[in-house]
Amino acid sequence: MNIKVRGGQVLSGEIFPSGSKNSAVHIIPCTLVIKGKVVLKNVPDIADVEKLVKILSKLGSIIDWKRQESEMIIDNTNVSFEQLNHDDLGNMKGTSLLWGGLLARFGKVDFDELPGGCTLGIRSLEPIYKVFKDFGVKIDETEKGVVMEMGVRDTNEVWLTEMSPTATTNLVMLSVLSKGSTKLIGTASEPQCQDVCNFLNACGAKIGGIGSSVLEIDGVDELKPVEYTLLPDHYEITTFLALGAVTGGEVKVHNAIQHHFKMIVNEFEKFNIKIEYEGDTAIVRANQKIEIKGSFEDKTNLIRPQPWPALPVDLLPMFVPLALAAPSGYIMFHNWMYESGLYWTSELTKFGAEVIMADPHRVLVMGGRKLKGAEIEAPYIIRAVVSYVMTAMIAQGETTILNADALYRGHPDFSSNLAKLGAVIEEVK
Repeated sequence: MNIKVRGGQVLSGEIFPSGSKNSAVHIIPCTLVIKGKVVLKNVPDIADVEKLVKILSKLGSIIDWKRQESEMIIDNTNVSFEQLNHDDLGNMKGTSLLWGGLLARFGKVDFDELPGGCTLGIRSLEPIYKVFKDFGVKIDETEKGVVMEMGVRDTNEVWLTEMSPTATTNLVMLSVLSKGSTKLIGTASEPQCQDVCNFLNACGAKIGGIGSSVLEIDGVDELKPVEYTLLPDHYEITTFLALGAVTGGEVKVHNAIQHHFKMIVNEFEKFNIKIEYEGDTAIVRANQKIEIKGSFEDKTNLIRPQPWPALPVDLLPMFVPLALAAPSGYIMFHNWMYESGLYWTSELTKFGAEVIMADPHRVLVMGGRKLKGAEIEAPYIIRAVVSYVMTAMIAQGETTILNADALYRGHPDFSSNLAKLGAVIEEVK
Protein backbone atom coordinates (compact mmCIF):
# COMPACT_ATOMS: atom_id res chain seq x y z
CA MET A 1 0.00 0.00 0.00
CA ASN A 2 1.23 3.50 -0.91
CA ILE A 3 0.08 6.74 0.70
CA LYS A 4 -0.22 10.15 -0.93
CA VAL A 5 -0.06 13.17 1.37
CA ARG A 6 -0.64 16.80 0.49
CA GLY A 7 1.76 19.30 2.04
CA GLY A 8 1.02 22.49 3.91
CA GLN A 9 -1.74 21.00 6.06
CA VAL A 10 -3.09 22.08 9.44
CA LEU A 11 -4.81 19.34 11.43
CA SER A 12 -7.48 20.16 14.01
CA GLY A 13 -10.24 18.25 15.75
CA GLU A 14 -10.95 15.51 18.27
CA ILE A 15 -9.88 11.87 18.28
CA PHE A 16 -10.74 8.81 20.34
CA PRO A 17 -7.70 6.52 20.32
CA SER A 18 -7.85 2.77 19.84
CA GLY A 19 -6.91 0.20 22.43
CA SER A 20 -3.25 -0.38 23.07
CA LYS A 21 -1.51 -2.39 20.36
CA ASN A 22 1.13 -3.56 22.84
CA SER A 23 -1.46 -4.54 25.45
CA ALA A 24 -3.36 -6.55 22.85
CA VAL A 25 -0.35 -8.53 21.62
CA HIS A 26 0.73 -9.20 25.23
CA ILE A 27 -2.66 -10.09 26.71
CA ILE A 28 -4.09 -12.24 23.90
CA PRO A 29 -1.34 -14.90 24.32
CA CYS A 30 -2.04 -14.89 28.08
CA THR A 31 -5.50 -16.31 27.41
CA LEU A 32 -3.91 -19.63 26.37
CA VAL A 33 -3.96 -20.88 29.96
CA ILE A 34 -7.53 -19.84 30.73
CA LYS A 35 -10.38 -22.23 30.08
CA GLY A 36 -13.70 -20.61 29.24
CA LYS A 37 -14.69 -17.45 27.40
CA VAL A 38 -12.48 -14.43 27.98
CA VAL A 39 -13.97 -11.15 26.76
CA LEU A 40 -11.47 -8.47 25.78
CA LYS A 41 -12.74 -4.97 25.08
CA ASN A 42 -11.01 -2.05 23.34
CA VAL A 43 -9.09 -4.45 21.05
CA PRO A 44 -7.48 -2.60 18.11
CA ASP A 45 -8.13 -3.84 14.58
CA ILE A 46 -4.48 -4.12 13.48
CA ALA A 47 -2.38 -6.58 11.52
CA ASP A 48 -0.45 -7.91 14.52
CA VAL A 49 -3.67 -8.85 16.30
CA GLU A 50 -4.90 -10.53 13.10
CA LYS A 51 -1.76 -12.70 13.06
CA LEU A 52 -2.23 -13.77 16.67
CA VAL A 53 -5.85 -14.68 15.98
CA LYS A 54 -4.76 -16.93 13.10
CA ILE A 55 -2.15 -18.65 15.27
CA LEU A 56 -4.53 -19.24 18.17
CA SER A 57 -7.18 -20.51 15.76
CA LYS A 58 -4.68 -23.07 14.44
CA LEU A 59 -4.16 -24.23 18.03
CA GLY A 60 -7.91 -24.72 18.41
CA SER A 61 -9.04 -21.43 19.92
CA ILE A 62 -12.61 -20.37 19.19
CA ILE A 63 -12.45 -16.62 18.59
CA ASP A 64 -15.28 -14.21 17.87
CA TRP A 65 -13.76 -10.88 16.93
CA LYS A 66 -16.39 -8.15 16.78
CA ARG A 67 -14.25 -5.57 15.04
CA GLN A 68 -16.84 -2.80 14.92
CA GLU A 69 -17.32 -3.05 18.68
CA SER A 70 -13.56 -3.52 19.32
CA GLU A 71 -14.45 -6.66 21.27
CA MET A 72 -12.92 -10.13 21.13
CA ILE A 73 -14.27 -13.29 22.77
CA ILE A 74 -11.65 -16.03 23.13
CA ASP A 75 -12.40 -19.58 24.26
CA ASN A 76 -9.23 -21.65 24.73
CA THR A 77 -10.93 -24.55 26.50
CA ASN A 78 -10.04 -27.08 23.81
CA VAL A 79 -6.70 -25.83 22.47
CA SER A 80 -4.08 -28.45 21.63
CA PHE A 81 -0.37 -28.29 20.92
CA GLU A 82 0.76 -27.73 17.35
CA GLN A 83 4.15 -26.97 15.86
CA LEU A 84 4.13 -23.44 14.53
CA ASN A 85 6.00 -22.82 11.28
CA HIS A 86 7.21 -19.74 9.44
CA ASP A 87 3.97 -19.39 7.51
CA ASP A 88 2.13 -19.18 10.82
CA LEU A 89 4.53 -16.73 12.46
CA GLY A 90 5.43 -14.45 9.56
CA ASN A 91 7.53 -11.39 10.38
CA MET A 92 6.01 -10.49 13.73
CA LYS A 93 8.55 -10.70 16.54
CA GLY A 94 5.72 -10.43 19.04
CA THR A 95 4.82 -14.08 18.45
CA SER A 96 7.57 -14.89 20.96
CA LEU A 97 4.98 -13.69 23.49
CA LEU A 98 3.27 -17.05 22.93
CA TRP A 99 6.13 -18.92 24.58
CA GLY A 100 5.05 -18.33 28.19
CA GLY A 101 1.47 -19.38 27.49
CA LEU A 102 2.51 -22.48 25.50
CA LEU A 103 4.95 -23.57 28.22
CA ALA A 104 2.39 -22.98 30.97
CA ARG A 105 -0.38 -24.83 29.08
CA PHE A 106 1.52 -27.62 27.30
CA GLY A 107 4.97 -27.62 28.87
CA LYS A 108 6.65 -27.16 25.49
CA VAL A 109 7.28 -24.84 22.54
CA ASP A 110 8.20 -25.81 18.97
CA PHE A 111 8.87 -22.99 16.49
CA ASP A 112 10.49 -24.24 13.30
CA GLU A 113 11.65 -20.71 12.48
CA LEU A 114 12.08 -17.73 14.76
CA PRO A 115 9.79 -14.75 14.17
CA GLY A 116 10.94 -11.49 12.63
CA GLY A 117 9.78 -7.92 13.26
CA CYS A 118 10.58 -4.28 12.54
CA THR A 119 13.85 -3.58 10.72
CA LEU A 120 15.41 -1.88 13.71
CA GLY A 121 18.45 -4.11 14.00
CA ILE A 122 19.45 -7.06 16.14
CA ARG A 123 16.74 -7.80 18.69
CA SER A 124 18.33 -10.59 20.63
CA LEU A 125 16.20 -13.33 22.16
CA GLU A 126 19.00 -14.19 24.57
CA PRO A 127 17.47 -12.19 27.48
CA ILE A 128 14.35 -14.38 27.17
CA TYR A 129 16.38 -17.59 26.86
CA LYS A 130 18.40 -16.76 29.96
CA VAL A 131 15.45 -16.12 32.25
CA PHE A 132 13.67 -19.18 30.88
CA LYS A 133 16.72 -21.31 31.69
CA ASP A 134 16.79 -19.81 35.20
CA PHE A 135 13.15 -20.83 35.47
CA GLY A 136 14.01 -24.42 34.57
CA VAL A 137 13.10 -24.38 30.87
CA LYS A 138 15.23 -26.59 28.64
CA ILE A 139 16.04 -24.83 25.36
CA ASP A 140 17.30 -26.42 22.16
CA GLU A 141 18.11 -23.98 19.37
CA THR A 142 17.65 -25.62 15.98
CA GLU A 143 19.09 -24.36 12.68
CA LYS A 144 16.40 -21.67 12.30
CA GLY A 145 14.04 -22.16 15.21
CA VAL A 146 13.77 -23.25 18.82
CA VAL A 147 12.31 -26.10 20.88
CA MET A 148 11.59 -25.59 24.59
CA GLU A 149 10.45 -27.91 27.34
CA MET A 150 9.53 -27.20 30.95
CA GLY A 151 11.88 -28.73 33.48
CA VAL A 152 12.21 -28.37 37.24
CA ARG A 153 13.37 -24.99 38.47
CA ASP A 154 15.67 -24.73 41.49
CA THR A 155 15.12 -21.07 42.41
CA ASN A 156 12.20 -18.82 43.28
CA GLU A 157 14.13 -15.66 42.38
CA VAL A 158 14.81 -14.73 38.76
CA TRP A 159 16.81 -11.70 37.59
CA LEU A 160 16.22 -10.23 34.14
CA THR A 161 19.34 -9.12 32.26
CA GLU A 162 17.42 -6.25 30.67
CA MET A 163 14.05 -4.62 31.24
CA SER A 164 12.37 -6.39 28.37
CA PRO A 165 8.54 -6.24 28.20
CA THR A 166 8.51 -9.49 26.19
CA ALA A 167 10.66 -11.34 28.71
CA THR A 168 8.60 -9.89 31.57
CA THR A 169 5.24 -11.02 30.19
CA ASN A 170 6.57 -14.48 29.41
CA LEU A 171 7.97 -14.90 32.93
CA VAL A 172 4.77 -13.62 34.53
CA MET A 173 2.82 -16.20 32.53
CA LEU A 174 5.05 -19.00 33.81
CA SER A 175 4.97 -17.72 37.39
CA VAL A 176 1.24 -17.23 37.97
CA LEU A 177 0.51 -20.96 37.62
CA SER A 178 3.70 -22.24 39.27
CA LYS A 179 3.68 -23.71 42.73
CA GLY A 180 4.91 -21.47 45.51
CA SER A 181 6.11 -17.90 45.20
CA THR A 182 8.29 -16.27 42.57
CA LYS A 183 10.23 -13.03 42.74
CA LEU A 184 11.09 -11.40 39.42
CA ILE A 185 13.75 -8.68 39.62
CA GLY A 186 14.52 -6.14 36.89
CA THR A 187 11.14 -6.46 35.17
CA ALA A 188 9.80 -3.99 32.64
CA SER A 189 7.06 -1.71 33.93
CA GLU A 190 5.60 -0.29 30.69
CA PRO A 191 1.81 0.19 30.56
CA GLN A 192 1.36 -3.05 28.58
CA CYS A 193 3.17 -4.98 31.34
CA GLN A 194 0.95 -3.35 33.94
CA ASP A 195 -2.07 -4.21 31.79
CA VAL A 196 -0.99 -7.86 31.60
CA CYS A 197 -0.60 -8.08 35.38
CA ASN A 198 -3.90 -6.35 36.06
CA PHE A 199 -5.65 -8.66 33.58
CA LEU A 200 -4.17 -11.77 35.18
CA ASN A 201 -5.04 -10.52 38.68
CA ALA A 202 -8.61 -10.04 37.48
CA CYS A 203 -8.48 -13.70 36.42
CA GLY A 204 -7.40 -14.76 39.91
CA ALA A 205 -3.60 -14.40 39.80
CA LYS A 206 -1.72 -12.97 42.77
CA ILE A 207 0.81 -10.47 41.43
CA GLY A 208 2.30 -7.73 43.61
CA GLY A 209 4.57 -4.82 42.71
CA ILE A 210 2.71 -3.91 39.50
CA GLY A 211 4.28 -0.86 37.88
CA SER A 212 7.67 -1.45 39.52
CA SER A 213 10.80 -3.36 38.51
CA VAL A 214 10.20 -6.09 41.10
CA LEU A 215 7.20 -8.40 40.82
CA GLU A 216 6.28 -10.87 43.58
CA ILE A 217 3.92 -13.61 42.47
CA ASP A 218 2.16 -16.32 44.46
CA GLY A 219 1.18 -19.20 42.19
CA VAL A 220 -2.45 -20.27 41.87
CA ASP A 221 -4.00 -23.51 40.64
CA GLU A 222 -6.08 -21.98 37.87
CA LEU A 223 -7.22 -18.73 36.28
CA LYS A 224 -10.86 -17.93 35.59
CA PRO A 225 -12.25 -16.21 32.49
CA VAL A 226 -13.21 -12.56 32.87
CA GLU A 227 -14.26 -9.49 30.90
CA TYR A 228 -11.41 -6.99 30.66
CA THR A 229 -10.88 -3.63 28.92
CA LEU A 230 -7.46 -2.90 27.45
CA LEU A 231 -5.72 0.39 28.10
CA PRO A 232 -5.93 3.12 25.45
CA ASP A 233 -2.85 3.29 23.24
CA HIS A 234 -0.52 5.96 24.61
CA TYR A 235 1.64 5.63 21.48
CA GLU A 236 -1.31 6.51 19.27
CA ILE A 237 -2.29 9.37 21.57
CA THR A 238 1.23 10.79 21.36
CA THR A 239 1.13 10.42 17.57
CA PHE A 240 -2.02 12.54 17.23
CA LEU A 241 -0.67 15.19 19.59
CA ALA A 242 2.55 15.36 17.56
CA LEU A 243 0.57 15.68 14.32
CA GLY A 244 -1.35 18.60 15.75
CA ALA A 245 1.81 20.24 17.07
CA VAL A 246 3.84 19.93 13.88
CA THR A 247 1.05 21.28 11.66
CA GLY A 248 0.07 24.10 14.03
CA GLY A 249 -3.47 22.91 14.69
CA GLU A 250 -5.46 22.19 17.83
CA VAL A 251 -5.97 18.48 18.46
CA LYS A 252 -7.82 16.97 21.40
CA VAL A 253 -7.27 13.28 22.18
CA HIS A 254 -9.66 11.63 24.60
CA ASN A 255 -9.02 8.73 26.99
CA ALA A 256 -5.48 9.90 27.75
CA ILE A 257 -4.24 8.58 31.10
CA GLN A 258 -2.26 11.59 32.28
CA HIS A 259 0.37 9.78 34.35
CA HIS A 260 1.41 7.79 31.27
CA PHE A 261 2.58 11.01 29.60
CA LYS A 262 4.68 12.83 32.22
CA MET A 263 8.03 12.15 30.53
CA ILE A 264 6.59 12.26 27.00
CA VAL A 265 5.30 15.77 27.72
CA ASN A 266 8.83 16.73 28.78
CA GLU A 267 10.06 15.85 25.27
CA PHE A 268 7.40 18.07 23.67
CA GLU A 269 8.60 20.92 25.88
CA LYS A 270 12.06 20.66 24.27
CA PHE A 271 10.32 22.00 21.15
CA ASN A 272 8.37 24.72 23.00
CA ILE A 273 5.15 22.66 22.72
CA LYS A 274 2.82 22.55 25.69
CA ILE A 275 0.38 19.70 26.24
CA GLU A 276 -2.67 20.52 28.38
CA TYR A 277 -5.29 18.32 30.01
CA GLU A 278 -9.01 18.64 30.61
CA GLY A 279 -9.86 15.57 32.65
CA ASP A 280 -8.75 12.60 30.56
CA THR A 281 -8.45 14.66 27.36
CA ALA A 282 -4.96 15.66 26.21
CA ILE A 283 -4.82 18.86 24.15
CA VAL A 284 -2.21 20.50 21.96
CA ARG A 285 -3.34 24.07 21.30
CA ALA A 286 -3.14 25.74 17.90
CA ASN A 287 -0.39 28.05 16.65
CA GLN A 288 2.29 27.08 19.12
CA LYS A 289 5.66 28.29 17.86
CA ILE A 290 7.99 25.34 17.41
CA GLU A 291 11.45 26.10 18.72
CA ILE A 292 14.40 23.90 19.67
CA LYS A 293 14.90 24.94 23.29
CA GLY A 294 17.99 22.97 24.31
CA SER A 295 21.67 23.67 23.79
CA PHE A 296 24.76 21.61 23.19
CA GLU A 297 26.56 23.22 26.13
CA ASP A 298 24.17 21.94 28.78
CA LYS A 299 23.34 18.76 26.82
CA THR A 300 19.63 19.52 26.64
CA ASN A 301 19.33 19.41 22.83
CA LEU A 302 18.96 15.64 22.98
CA ILE A 303 16.09 13.21 22.51
CA ARG A 304 17.06 9.90 24.03
CA PRO A 305 14.65 7.14 25.07
CA GLN A 306 15.07 5.22 28.31
CA PRO A 307 13.20 2.38 30.02
CA TRP A 308 9.73 3.26 31.27
CA PRO A 309 8.60 5.62 32.72
CA ALA A 310 10.94 7.63 30.47
CA LEU A 311 10.36 8.20 26.73
CA PRO A 312 9.66 4.86 24.98
CA VAL A 313 12.08 4.12 22.15
CA ASP A 314 9.21 3.52 19.72
CA LEU A 315 8.08 7.14 20.10
CA LEU A 316 11.43 8.72 19.21
CA PRO A 317 10.46 9.13 15.50
CA MET A 318 7.48 11.32 16.45
CA PHE A 319 9.83 14.15 17.44
CA VAL A 320 12.01 14.22 14.33
CA PRO A 321 9.46 16.24 12.26
CA LEU A 322 9.19 18.75 15.12
CA ALA A 323 12.93 19.36 14.76
CA LEU A 324 12.54 19.75 10.99
CA ALA A 325 9.73 22.27 11.53
CA ALA A 326 11.84 24.49 13.81
CA PRO A 327 13.05 27.71 12.15
CA SER A 328 16.65 27.16 13.27
CA GLY A 329 18.91 25.11 15.49
CA TYR A 330 19.61 21.43 15.70
CA ILE A 331 18.96 18.53 18.02
CA MET A 332 20.47 15.09 18.44
CA PHE A 333 18.42 11.88 18.45
CA HIS A 334 20.07 8.97 20.22
CA ASN A 335 18.62 5.46 19.79
CA TRP A 336 21.05 3.48 21.92
CA MET A 337 18.90 0.34 21.83
CA TYR A 338 18.96 -0.56 18.12
CA GLU A 339 21.92 -0.18 15.78
CA SER A 340 19.60 0.21 12.76
CA GLY A 341 16.94 2.22 14.56
CA LEU A 342 17.72 5.52 12.83
CA TYR A 343 18.71 4.48 9.31
CA TRP A 344 15.24 5.41 8.09
CA THR A 345 16.09 9.10 8.65
CA SER A 346 18.30 9.08 5.53
CA GLU A 347 15.12 9.13 3.39
CA LEU A 348 14.25 12.51 4.91
CA THR A 349 16.96 14.11 2.77
CA LYS A 350 14.65 13.55 -0.23
CA PHE A 351 12.40 16.18 1.35
CA GLY A 352 15.36 18.55 1.49
CA ALA A 353 15.95 17.93 5.19
CA GLU A 354 19.45 18.09 6.63
CA VAL A 355 20.06 14.99 8.70
CA ILE A 356 23.60 14.03 9.69
CA MET A 357 24.25 10.49 10.87
CA ALA A 358 26.93 10.64 13.54
CA ASP A 359 27.03 6.87 14.00
CA PRO A 360 24.50 3.99 13.80
CA HIS A 361 22.84 5.16 17.02
CA ARG A 362 22.84 8.97 16.67
CA VAL A 363 21.67 11.55 14.15
CA LEU A 364 21.69 15.34 14.14
CA VAL A 365 18.54 16.91 12.71
CA MET A 366 18.72 20.52 11.55
CA GLY A 367 15.80 22.93 11.65
CA GLY A 368 15.10 25.72 9.20
CA ARG A 369 15.47 23.85 5.92
CA LYS A 370 12.93 24.24 3.14
CA LEU A 371 11.03 20.98 2.68
CA LYS A 372 9.39 19.83 -0.53
CA GLY A 373 7.25 16.83 -1.43
CA ALA A 374 9.04 13.68 -2.61
CA GLU A 375 8.67 9.98 -3.27
CA ILE A 376 9.75 8.12 -0.16
CA GLU A 377 10.40 4.42 0.43
CA ALA A 378 8.97 3.30 3.77
CA PRO A 379 10.84 0.91 6.10
CA TYR A 380 9.05 -1.81 8.08
CA ILE A 381 8.99 0.41 11.17
CA ILE A 382 5.58 1.62 12.28
CA ARG A 383 6.35 5.07 13.59
CA ALA A 384 9.09 5.80 11.08
CA VAL A 385 6.30 5.72 8.49
CA VAL A 386 4.21 8.03 10.68
CA SER A 387 7.20 10.37 10.87
CA TYR A 388 7.29 10.48 7.05
CA VAL A 389 3.59 11.36 7.01
CA MET A 390 4.19 14.19 9.49
CA THR A 391 7.11 15.50 7.43
CA ALA A 392 5.03 15.33 4.25
CA MET A 393 2.35 17.45 5.89
CA ILE A 394 4.75 20.33 6.56
CA ALA A 395 6.49 20.08 3.16
CA GLN A 396 5.43 21.95 0.03
CA GLY A 397 3.68 19.88 -2.63
CA GLU A 398 2.62 16.25 -2.63
CA THR A 399 4.48 13.28 -1.21
CA THR A 400 4.07 9.60 -2.04
CA ILE A 401 5.16 7.11 0.62
CA LEU A 402 5.75 3.72 -0.95
CA ASN A 403 5.05 0.41 0.81
CA ALA A 404 3.56 2.02 3.90
CA ASP A 405 1.83 -1.16 5.13
CA ALA A 406 3.73 -1.10 8.43
CA LEU A 407 1.35 1.65 9.54
CA TYR A 408 -1.42 -0.85 10.06
CA ARG A 409 0.61 -2.97 12.42
CA GLY A 410 0.05 -0.27 15.01
CA HIS A 411 -2.57 2.24 13.83
CA PRO A 412 -6.07 1.04 12.87
CA ASP A 413 -7.89 3.36 10.46
CA PHE A 414 -4.87 5.65 10.27
CA SER A 415 -5.89 7.59 7.16
CA SER A 416 -9.57 7.84 8.13
CA ASN A 417 -8.62 9.11 11.61
CA LEU A 418 -6.43 11.77 10.05
CA ALA A 419 -9.27 12.68 7.70
CA LYS A 420 -11.37 13.43 10.81
CA LEU A 421 -8.74 16.03 11.62
CA GLY A 422 -9.04 17.54 8.16
CA ALA A 423 -6.08 15.78 6.56
CA VAL A 424 -5.83 15.32 2.81
CA ILE A 425 -4.37 11.82 2.60
CA GLU A 426 -5.04 8.99 0.17
CA GLU A 427 -4.28 5.30 0.29
CA VAL A 428 -3.29 3.76 -3.05
CA LYS A 429 -3.42 -0.02 -3.01
